[in-house]
Amino acid sequence: MTDPTATETQGTKPAERYKTLTELLIDEYLQRLSRSGPDGMCYRSYIADWLYFERPMIDRFIGAEFNVQFEGPPVRIDGDEYPLGGFIERQIQWTRIIPEEAFALRQKLREVVDQTVREWMDGREFEFVPAIFEKPFADREAADAEAERQIRAFARPLPDFGEGL
Repeated sequence: MTDPTATETQGTKPAERYKTLTELLIDEYLQRLSRSGPDGMCYRSYIADWLYFERPMIDRFIGAEFNVQFEGPPVRIDGDEYPLGGFIERQIQWTRIIPEEAFALRQKLREVVDQTVREWMDGREFEFVPAIFEKPFADREAADAEAERQIRAFARPLPDFGEGL
């Protein structure tokens, strides 16, 4: 517990610590965005909509036919977060949704995600560990190679039926 009578020292105020952490994260983000190759492409495509729209995106759900994005910053009332609105995108068309519709749809999508994950996890054993900020891979290149090997083991290519089809 902190001593309420202790004087603040430089850099110990929460706002100062937050500013320092944010500045460090911005540097890391810029380094990742400027990477060449597949990593850089994925990072840049992930934030493309944030750069395009005027409001920051607070949530995104990507389906096979529809993408749904919710705009912020959210308005917080009694523990609930209300998006300022949102978009439903279908192929190259989109429609805007008002805050009330956005709140209801976002809640429904979150419920569906939770239910789907619960059903998928049923009977599987997972070890959940504390969510702390650390690098998850001792060797990212080796972890990526192993993930690609696993994908190739289950994602079999279509058989070649020869020419003339």
